[in-house]
Amino acid sequence: MTIDELAFFLATHSYRSEPKPDHVLVDLPGGIEAYLTPNGASPGLADFWKSPPKSTGPVRTLAEDAIQRNASYDEAPPTGELAEFTRSRLLFPVTPLGMCYDGSRKLDDSYSAYGYRVMYMYDPSEWDWQGHLWVVVEAPEYPDAWIAVDSYYGIMRIDDYYSAPYSFDDMKYLDYINPRWRLM
Repeated sequence: MTIDELAFFLATHSYRSEPKPDHVLVDLPGGIEAYLTPNGASPGLADFWKSPPKSTGPVRTLAEDAIQRNASYDEAPPTGELAEFTRSRLLFPVTPLGMCYDGSRKLDDSYSAYGYRVMYMYDPSEWDWQGHLWVVVEAPEYPDAWIAVDSYYGIMRIDDYYSAPYSFDDMKYLDYINPRWRLM
């Protein structure tokens, strides 16, 4: 997130914010001024400063290809080593319905522990809903083919599960798509 994007985000959440070259000047309730800088890969959305921070120059916060936009993955046949692993070693539902964030993390842990490559798939759908998160797992016996797995239903053979507005290989990138305030 850039300084301009941070200032815009704050303004859309009813804060008076003004982008500066090195920070965003924000008026907080009670007449308090704060200086915020986007914090890149660190937890939270921004770092708070009591006085204007010194410029450190541009910092790359994540690789350009860390989050794929509108990616589609080819479906692997529901046979083979990966499908058998899923059916024999995982018990569905992994988590209760509506807990796809936790369930997807558990699926990632399970598959990654056995050397499978996992990608998270995320569809935010609407702003007033948390969206849906699931995984696709690369089938080693079918190059560039994947099996989509929902933490509640298991292996999915529906086309909608093989493409999503966002995909990424690490759960930490979800906060880049859906930033939230965190006071630390």
